[in-house]
Amino acid sequence: MKKLIAIVVAALVFLFFQFVCPVPTGLERTAMSAVGILLACIILWVTEALPFIVTVVLIFLLIPLTGILPYASTETQASVFNSSSLLVPIYCLFVFTVSGAVMSTPIPYRVASAALKFAGNSTTKLIIGFSVATSVLSMFVSDLAASAIFIGIGLSIVEANGGIKGKSGLAKALTVSVAAAAAIGGIGTPIGNSLNILCMTLVETYMGVRVTFLAWCAVNIPLALVVSVISGFWCSKVFKIEEIKPEALSVVSAKLADYGKMTVIEIKLIVWFVIAFGLMIMSTWFPQINSMLVAFAFTVIAFVPGINLLSKEQYYKNIPWEIIMMIIGVQALATGLVGTGVAAWFVNTVLAGASAWPLLLVVLVMCFITMILHICIPVGPPTVSVAVPLMIALAATTGVNGAVIACIGGILGGVTTWLPIDSIMMICYEKGWISMAEWLKKAWFPTVVLCVLSALYLPAMTGLMGY
Repeated sequence: MKKLIAIVVAALVFLFFQFVCPVPTGLERTAMSAVGILLACIILWVTEALPFIVTVVLIFLLIPLTGILPYASTETQASVFNSSSLLVPIYCLFVFTVSGAVMSTPIPYRVASAALKFAGNSTTKLIIGFSVATSVLSMFVSDLAASAIFIGIGLSIVEANGGIKGKSGLAKALTVSVAAAAAIGGIGTPIGNSLNILCMTLVETYMGVRVTFLAWCAVNIPLALVVSVISGFWCSKVFKIEEIKPEALSVVSAKLADYGKMTVIEIKLIVWFVIAFGLMIMSTWFPQINSMLVAFAFTVIAFVPGINLLSKEQYYKNIPWEIIMMIIGVQALATGLVGTGVAAWFVNTVLAGASAWPLLLVVLVMCFITMILHICIPVGPPTVSVAVPLMIALAATTGVNGAVIACIGGILGGVTTWLPIDSIMMICYEKGWISMAEWLKKAWFPTVVLCVLSALYLPAMTGLMGY
């Protein structure tokens, strides 16, 4: 019944904007149609009244029917389906190849073992070490996989230490810090989260600004590491953490030490990845080495006989088709919002006078709006579909560079710790070691720090990178 109600509400919202809502001066009815489709899809995504993929199919149906975009066109950006709309989803197949290959090896457990050695018997160092280790792993594999690995290892320490659900401060601190670090680490590299490459593509498409692979890494890896450390330190202090018994650490450390020397498949994976990563960085200076083509080529190479980094079954298991389809749908929605002029109208109406604001204030507003949107829309791609077109429109009057917009979209469109309803937060929260009330009181801090630091840091750092 709840799903049916959500579908009816979504339909009424769409019909209101399609037929009833007054059209502001300077806009056409198609602009209202675009808003109606966006809001209806957000309702369906958030409530999961329809499968995510079916909602995306609805986008492809409604955009041509309402006249926002033609079904097909030879011009880039001029239709629902065009060649550029497939680049990001195909690139994602490389991202999931990396994630699947890494997760099929002992590499994540070796990283966890290094974090335990760093921590010793210090609870503060343990939480910070796990935060940084989760963050680093999340830069190269899916955020969900990184959080699942490290929360599992972390809670095994708590259980070996005799921790009690609802009372163990160590468990609470690890639950929040690992979840936050998994999301934050994903912003570090373009392959850390599919939203990153989506935002880079949107900015290049609509602003003509190419954010290179190296530039993204140079800007966002330091930010991710710093915020992960701050987040871990915060969690180690706001929760009342019990001491860790040496034997509890010994039990877990012994399990992690069982993997021995690096295997042949691990060595092949590292060589494969270093070459691919190196070529993507080289694309900064040699445009002929297109990072997309590198991703496509190395996806194929991963399955060449003799290399075989992962099996077909492992690969298929690691492809979240819902996310890939949502990204395709989001690109179509963004095209509609920008093309109909509704994003520019909203900015010029609601944020009138922004052109006179200091740059720092403009960027802070962009960060704040994206953060609030992600709290309200706990799914990354829909958040980006709203935030990035608005920021692009705001940039047209304020002069904010495209690299800042791409980074804000990837960072705050991909990270929110306010509520444990984002899938990354949920995978840790649902273990049952922390209450909703305590999460609400203490888990907000990493996102706020990320928001403020992004506003202060991104304009300066992207400026140094030449944007």
